[in-house]
Amino acid sequence: MDIFNGKATQDSDCGHGVVQALHALSGFLKFQKSLGNRSMTLGQDAMHILDTWGTPSWPPPFFAARGPEDARIVLVDSEGTFFNGDPGSLLVKMLSAMHLAPSGVYICNAADTALLTRHIVTHKPLVVVALGEQACQMMNGTADPLAKIRGNFFQYHGVPVMATHHPSALVKTPALKRQAWDDLKQVMACAGLDRHDS
Repeated sequence: MDIFNGKATQDSDCGHGVVQALHALSGFLKFQKSLGNRSMTLGQDAMHILDTWGTPSWPPPFFAARGPEDARIVLVDSEGTFFNGDPGSLLVKMLSAMHLAPSGVYICNAADTALLTRHIVTHKPLVVVALGEQACQMMNGTADPLAKIRGNFFQYHGVPVMATHHPSALVKTPALKRQAWDDLKQVMACAGLDRHDS
C-alpha cells in the first residue's frame, strides 16, 4: 500500500499478480497429481521462462558512431572509447601516421551487427579496420582470438577488413605496436593512401 494515499502501488499489483500465478500453477500441479501424473514435459518456451526466472533482461548495447558516413575508411571499435583517454590519443596518432584525420574516418562501436552491415553495404568503404577482438570476432563471425586473425584481410560483404590490436592494448603492451603498424600499412596500401590524403 502507498502510505501517502492508501492506494496499492504498481509494484504491489505486480507482486499480487505473481502470487496469483503461482497459486494457479500450484493448483494445476495438484490436479495433475490427483490424476496420477507424476511428471510433465515442458516445451522450450516454458523451459526458457524457468531458466531466466528472476534474471534481469539487460538492454542491448547502444550503437554509437561518428564521422562522415561516406568516409573511405571505417573503424569498428571493440571498446567504444573512440578518441577518448590515452587509447584515444594513441588512435589519433595512428591515424596521423596513415595520413588521416579523425574527422576523415567513420568510427562506430561493435554493438550492433545489423546497423554496421547496413552502413557497409550502403556506403561501400574502401576498407574497414576492426580494432580489438570483439570487433574482429563480430565481423569475422568467429570465436577465434584476435591473434589468429589479425595480419590478413578478410571480406565483410565485399569490403576488405583488417583486424588489429585495440589502442588500449597498445597502451598496456607497447611491444604490440609493431604488429599494429604492420597491419595499418596493409590498410594504407589497400586504400591507396598517400601523403596527400587527409
